[in-house]
Amino acid sequence: MALCLVGVTAYTPLERIADALLVIEEGVFSYVGPRGACPLVPGARVLDLGGALVSPGFMDLQVNGLGGDALLTTDAAGVRRIARELAKRGTAAFLPTLTTASREELIRAARAVSDAWALQQEEDAAEARILGVHLEGPYLEPEMRGAHPEEHIRAPSEEEVEAIAQAAGGWGVDGAPGLAMITLSPEWEGAADFARWLAEKGVVPAMGHTRASAACVEAFLEAGGAFAVHAFNRYGHPETPAHRVDSPMDYVQNDARLSAGLIADGVHVAQHPLASFVRARGWERTVLTSDLVADGGLRPQGAARETKDGMPGDAVMRGGVLSGSRLSLSGMLPRLRGWCGLDTACALATATRNPARVLGLESAQGRLAPGLRADICVLEPDSLELIAGMIGGNWASDAPPIAGG
Repeated sequence: MALCLVGVTAYTPLERIADALLVIEEGVFSYVGPRGACPLVPGARVLDLGGALVSPGFMDLQVNGLGGDALLTTDAAGVRRIARELAKRGTAAFLPTLTTASREELIRAARAVSDAWALQQEEDAAEARILGVHLEGPYLEPEMRGAHPEEHIRAPSEEEVEAIAQAAGGWGVDGAPGLAMITLSPEWEGAADFARWLAEKGVVPAMGHTRASAACVEAFLEAGGAFAVHAFNRYGHPETPAHRVDSPMDYVQNDARLSAGLIADGVHVAQHPLASFVRARGWERTVLTSDLVADGGLRPQGAARETKDGMPGDAVMRGGVLSGSRLSLSGMLPRLRGWCGLDTACALATATRNPARVLGLESAQGRLAPGLRADICVLEPDSLELIAGMIGGNWASDAPPIAGG
């Protein structure tokens, strides 16, 4: 039976459609547009959302874990628990992110993600879609490693990446699910050639955890570098003031070849520098990312390196170092819009259209359009607070979240 959503303002995200009609048939949009331009489908179930705002489901390029599950150590069932909880929080698609670890751990974790992806293909479950694996590390500048364990930091290896990609199901977002993104430090010898090799295989080369010179960053971008993870965090020389040297943050903030991830939890980046960054960078190449992490950090609770520490309210800190955020994209979006003074369409694009474009998925993901899967967020129109999430036409909550649903 078709479902018709009415009583709603839809953002596609960049087009605003007042008094919109969204028709969903077999989990896919058959119509998105003005209500008066299309008759209701005979026999369809009609749900009035009472003036709510509907946007595409959110897409997160950096999820390290959630709750009790760290993606580095969990199994396929744990990956799916994360995917189900993300869906309830409005995230419709994500890159499970594996951080610095031994080769054996990374291969095992990539295989767990691939197994979870295969199970998702068999079931019509309301879970955030696994788009591919994001490997953040282990190819990082040691002094800029942050929460990544020093003993596992190492130089880029094509042979190792091929083994991880095989475990992940292939290359790029066309894999099963595939190795979609690798974050590395551009100052490694051969980093530019490595980035070019990745790009040729459909993997997005991303930069982060770096104090690279301008020459190294320029070579990395010329070779295909396209994304910068968690802006402001672990960029620049740890001792020399940024205004006295060329800083990688200059590129993160200003270079049109890069899209930049931004964690809007108020801990990783304070409100005023975040707003200044978005004004300088522009919303078009700002990508809201959660950097979500398990309660125990990058590894399970009780692991020696994850000793309990001070915990800023919306972030997780272990060993005196930030490990990640507690907020999903739906928790960050209202802050981003308010702090930056963005209009609603532009703010929504940072969590939908923009991450899809980084992965080359803008035609298939991050939009409301006929023929696309019915992944939506229902939001309170003034605050942008999440009311409900839908994945493939199925509500992500256990019961219909809106009266009459």
